[in-house]
Amino acid sequence: MAEQYLFILGRQPQLSVAEIAAVARARQLAITWQTITASYALVEGDITPDFFKQLAGSIKLAQVLAEVEYKPNIIRDFVFNYLSSLTGGCLFGFSWYGHKIPSWLKPMGLELKREIKDSGRRARLVESRQDVLSSVVVQKNHLLPPRGTEFILQPFSETRIIIARTVAVQEFAEWSERDYGRPERDSRVGMLPPKLARLMINLTQGELAEPLLDPFCGSGTVLQEAVALGYKSIWGSDIDKQGIERTAANLQWLRQKHPEWQFEEKLLAADVRQLKTQLKDIKFGAMVTEPYLGPTSRIFDIKQYQAVAKDLVSLYRLALKNLAVLILPGRRLVMVWPVFHLGAKLLYLPLVNELSSLGWKVENILPPQAPPAWCDKRGSLLYERPGQRVGREVFVLRKV
Repeated sequence: MAEQYLFILGRQPQLSVAEIAAVARARQLAITWQTITASYALVEGDITPDFFKQLAGSIKLAQVLAEVEYKPNIIRDFVFNYLSSLTGGCLFGFSWYGHKIPSWLKPMGLELKREIKDSGRRARLVESRQDVLSSVVVQKNHLLPPRGTEFILQPFSETRIIIARTVAVQEFAEWSERDYGRPERDSRVGMLPPKLARLMINLTQGELAEPLLDPFCGSGTVLQEAVALGYKSIWGSDIDKQGIERTAANLQWLRQKHPEWQFEEKLLAADVRQLKTQLKDIKFGAMVTEPYLGPTSRIFDIKQYQAVAKDLVSLYRLALKNLAVLILPGRRLVMVWPVFHLGAKLLYLPLVNELSSLGWKVENILPPQAPPAWCDKRGSLLYERPGQRVGREVFVLRKV
């Protein structure tokens, strides 16, 4: 029987769930979705830490140990018995993922620590000022198996609670290195976050042996993440020659940092309209890109939006038409479109209805168990940070 696992989702849970579903399909891994909420997903399947390591949108992976009554004494007894079954010393901590952390949790942890010590075993309780232990705290305090135990307490209903043991967390040092450690970054032109780039690549469900293209590669964030995932042939183009130079420098840095990552790159300083001619002998297995999003720092009024949207629709229409010629049938382009905030109103690019005539079909890869509110009528997934004037609309487009 397959085990149950708890994914603790990131700030954009709909994208996190879509990514899990896409990677499972790409790996031909059967999973059963049991519960999906804005904070976690409960699944059944043969999930491994290696599966989790590929993801960018999930914070923690935990193996479910039990579902018990939501009563302090029952929770305490289960945790004590579980710790007693382990060999050696007891290094443990708790993360509470419910609405409000209960007053009995901290005293319970201290009581368990004393009891374990009284039994003659070493014991250490890792605590935090927050309700949950961060990935940094978990990793630095060795709370992952086999050395330690982070108990995730996830209320399941008013009367039931899930107790799970964390088996993997996000590799914060690796993400930071590829973001802030690379030699070339240009915030003036906007930067695709590495985690979003990785997530978008995963949404393509691409084959690692097939070439991947980013036709608006900027500083090469998508290409870096493709290499980190194991893609062997990466292609990037950009009309900005300085962007191509930044990408080349970042890929060279990545090759020096990780000589074990074997890959070949081809970079072109070219307008997207030229690619159909320059790359006529190449067919790509996946495409991932964030084109120019417009003036992302400007406060928009409706007239400004209309002017900007007109220019962007023209650019995106040309890009979509030309890219459709370069991708294999049935393969996917994952692309960001801008979403403009005008007060409380969201303004989108009016291009969705043209996609079929350009050779593309929107693919909604959310599982049916996802909350209905996540299923946008446009078929896209929204990525936003608080205070942003321009958000990102992520489309998964399949070549028809």
